[in-house]
Amino acid sequence: MTWMLYGANGYTGTLLARLAVAAGERPVLAGRSSSVAALAAELGTEHRVFDLASPDLDGITSVLHCAGPFSRTSAPMVEACLAHGVHYLDLTGEIEVFESVYARHDEALAAGVSLIPGVGYDVVPTDHLLARLYAELPTATAADVVLISRGGFSSGTLRTAVEGMRTGNLVRSGGAITPVRTAHRTRRITIDGRRRRVASLPLGDVSSGYRATGIGEITNFTNLPAGRLLGLLDGVNRVVLGNDAVHGFVDRALARLGGPSEARRAGTRSDAWAELSDPSGSRVTASIRIPNTYDFTAHSALAAVRRTEAGDTPPGAWAPSQALGTDFLRTIPDIDVEDLTV
Repeated sequence: MTWMLYGANGYTGTLLARLAVAAGERPVLAGRSSSVAALAAELGTEHRVFDLASPDLDGITSVLHCAGPFSRTSAPMVEACLAHGVHYLDLTGEIEVFESVYARHDEALAAGVSLIPGVGYDVVPTDHLLARLYAELPTATAADVVLISRGGFSSGTLRTAVEGMRTGNLVRSGGAITPVRTAHRTRRITIDGRRRRVASLPLGDVSSGYRATGIGEITNFTNLPAGRLLGLLDGVNRVVLGNDAVHGFVDRALARLGGPSEARRAGTRSDAWAELSDPSGSRVTASIRIPNTYDFTAHSALAAVRRTEAGDTPPGAWAPSQALGTDFLRTIPDIDVEDLTV
C-alpha cells in the first residue's frame, strides 16, 4: 500500500519526485509517457505507465495528481480514485476543476476518501490568508486576493494559462461564478512597503475561497504584465485561442518548454495578499512572502499527501484549509513563511 505521483515526468512532478525520495518516501511514479521509467530507475522507485482512459491504481492509497492542464486530466483521475477508494490531491489552480471536484463531495463521503484539489502554490498560501482573515472578520462578504509570482513559469503553467485565456476571466459575484473581462478591475496594493498595481485574473480562490468561507464576492488579482492591454484584447484572445487549430499549435509549442532553473528558483520568492471587507466598511488585510512558486508547491504537496496518508484528512471534497487545517501553511517542513502584514 503506497501513494502515487501521477505526472512525475513533468517539470513540477520531477521536482516533487526528487523531494519525496530525498525525504524518505517511495511513491509509485506514474505518467502517460514512458519517460517516467528513467526517473524511477534513477530514484529507485516503482513506476507505471498509463493514460487516463484506464488508470492503474491497484495497491494505491493516495494519488498526487500533477499532470496538467487539469481541465483535461482531473475528471478521469477523480473518477478512478472514487471507484478504487483512493484519496485524491492535485496542484490545480483552475476554477472549473475545483468546482468539478467539489461537486463529488457526497460520492467522496460514501467512498470514505478525501478529495483535495489545489495543494500547491495556488491555492495554499491564499487559502491560509482567507481562513485567517475570516476568523478575524466573520461578517466579511467580499474578498480581494492577490498572488505575485516571481522566477519564471514552467510549460505546464503556461499551457494552463492559455487554457484560461480561451474561456476568459471569472469572479465570484452574488455567490455565483460570473464571467468578466480580463483585468476588469485593477488596484494598487502595498506589500512589504512597496506599492504594486495588480489586475484581475481567474485563479482558484474564486472557487476554493467560497468553499472554505462562503464569502460570495471574490476577485483574484496578479501582477499581470500589460494588464490593461490584455483586458482590451480579451475578446480577441478568446476568439483566436478558441480556434482548435491555433490552440493546438500553441499548446504543442509550450509543451516543449522546460521551467525555471534551480538557481533562479533559489533566488526568487513569491507574495500572497488578501483583504476582506463587510457591509459596515470594516476591512482586514494580511500578506506573506514564501519561497519560489515551484519550490513551495513541491514542499506543500508532499506535506499534504503525507498528512492524507496518515489518515488526518476527513472524507469529502475540501479546500486545503478545510482538509489540512487553517495553519497547514505554517507546518510545511523547510518552508520559510515571512509575515509582511503592516
